[in-house]
Amino acid sequence: MSYANYSLAQNRNGGTDGPLSESSAELRGDILRRFETLMQHVARWRQLDLADVEVTMPQARCLMLVDVNPSMPISSLAAHLRIGLPAASGLVERLVASGHLERRPDPDDRRHQLVVLTARGRALVQRLHELPSEKLGELIAGLSLAELHGLRKGVVALEREARRIAQDVPQTQAPERTRA
Repeated sequence: MSYANYSLAQNRNGGTDGPLSESSAELRGDILRRFETLMQHVARWRQLDLADVEVTMPQARCLMLVDVNPSMPISSLAAHLRIGLPAASGLVERLVASGHLERRPDPDDRRHQLVVLTARGRALVQRLHELPSEKLGELIAGLSLAELHGLRKGVVALEREARRIAQDVPQTQAPERTRA
């Protein structure tokens, strides 16, 4: 994702303050470029960390999705992952065979299966969530006290804006799968 074209400052009410002054625009552009570079580093580190994990990236996505949507029907899983039902069934079957997921009958409709994490699946999801925190801990360990205070101030501001934006985003169901 590139942030180079971001040219208007948005205020807390969602409006714009107008074109940024050159110094503000340069500062925001520099911050966004640096953040993009940081995310590229984190993504590379995460790929290396995931190489030590016992599942593939699609399987990890599946497990993390089931973690936030317990007792998920396979059809919903397929829609969220934007894959067909046969592919989702195969993905689930491999995760069942490896002991990360289990299928259960839907109590409302016995013709359908629900997917739930096993203890092994929950442990792996927990590990996947810990990976970024470990790397972030390594990153901030080398910062001075003044840098840590500045970082905290910036992170608090980003959290505030993330909450504001999240309030404006309507909750949606799984995206419809399009056929090519």
